[in-house]
Amino acid sequence: MKLLKFHLRYHPPGIILEYLQKGVVKKKEIDLLDLNCNSNVTDIAKRLYEKEALLTEEVHEQLVQCLETLKKRTEHEGPAGKRFYIYKTLQTHILPLTNVAFDKTGKRCITGSYDRTCKVWDVDSGNELKTLSGHQNVVYSVAFNFPTCDRVITGSFDKSARIWDPATGECMAKLWGHRGEVVAAQFSAKSDLAATGSMDHTAKLYDVRTGDEMMSYVGHTAEVIALQFDPNEGRRLITGSFDGTISVWDTRSKDRVSVLEGHSGEISSVQVSWDSALVGSASLDGSARLWDARSATCLATVADHSDEVLDICFDWAGQRMATASSDCSARVYDVRADFRELAVMKGHREEVSKICFSPAGGTLLSVSADRSARLWNAHTGNCIQVLSGHQGEIFSCAYSYGGDAIVTASKDNTCRIWR
Repeated sequence: MKLLKFHLRYHPPGIILEYLQKGVVKKKEIDLLDLNCNSNVTDIAKRLYEKEALLTEEVHEQLVQCLETLKKRTEHEGPAGKRFYIYKTLQTHILPLTNVAFDKTGKRCITGSYDRTCKVWDVDSGNELKTLSGHQNVVYSVAFNFPTCDRVITGSFDKSARIWDPATGECMAKLWGHRGEVVAAQFSAKSDLAATGSMDHTAKLYDVRTGDEMMSYVGHTAEVIALQFDPNEGRRLITGSFDGTISVWDTRSKDRVSVLEGHSGEISSVQVSWDSALVGSASLDGSARLWDARSATCLATVADHSDEVLDICFDWAGQRMATASSDCSARVYDVRADFRELAVMKGHREEVSKICFSPAGGTLLSVSADRSARLWNAHTGNCIQVLSGHQGEIFSCAYSYGGDAIVTASKDNTCRIWR
């Protein structure tokens, strides 16, 4: 085996070794999930040499440089956090927005709206690049296919989903088959599959290239309002339903692998950890649960919120989980040890509808019906900054992959870019 080059994976931190074996170029990923601004890169390099045969003294200097580069990505997220300022206000749609997302470069974002369109925006200039038109009702769900981001999927209340080329605005495929509104849509990690969740109680799997339906997943007894592929191979699809259960499906068959039961109220959000080992669920019963994705067992239940839990998310390293609630607060938990509560974020005056960790994990972003977004120290719960200016309820937000930009979407028909 011969090492050819290093590739850096910023979030979660890791190194990808590209090497030659018997004439075939292969890649091996090394996770560095505990890397932070206080890490000793010399010690890390030493441990990697002891474990990995591809790493030799000849590449010592290059390895240390790679580790230093990864470390610097986390250094801006100290106790004071990173401050953001309004960069652009996008007068996006003639009717309220539904959802928003960045591409991987952070140079484009997409917005869905009640005006039946999805728009593609140039983040730097604030100019509209393309309008994706064709749906006959609300465009509710929007997503890029990471990491290439050369396709967009939209899910609509017209009971269909569509796949688009964001560069040309052309509709590449129409995904039909649902008898109810499509409220969730996502690409698999390899971008060869697309999944949709619908108010008709089903989820469906499609071939991205042809638009053909491959599977129809039947088993939920109420609306399927959340779904996610496992981030690694995309061989499992996790769905959350208003029937209070989470289902795990095999994307190679119609079989339901397992049902995660225990919530006494509707599921509001589900998320899979980066390594596909954990599933987090939020429920209107006021609790959040952590599940072992492989054994389908409940590892922990938290009921610290005094009202409905509306959103849930993991950090990129899969070491912490955050929850957002109608009780105007957000909370962060340790999911790798004893699932203890690490921080409580209080300050919003109305329900917190959406949360997300910064890529490096040091900051938590929350948005609220009180028309503000807030940045919190994810370790202490201290409020770093209040992002104000929207004239309506904020219901969607996202960090760019690089962590240097934030987008917030509001019922005032605008989204704002913060730098």
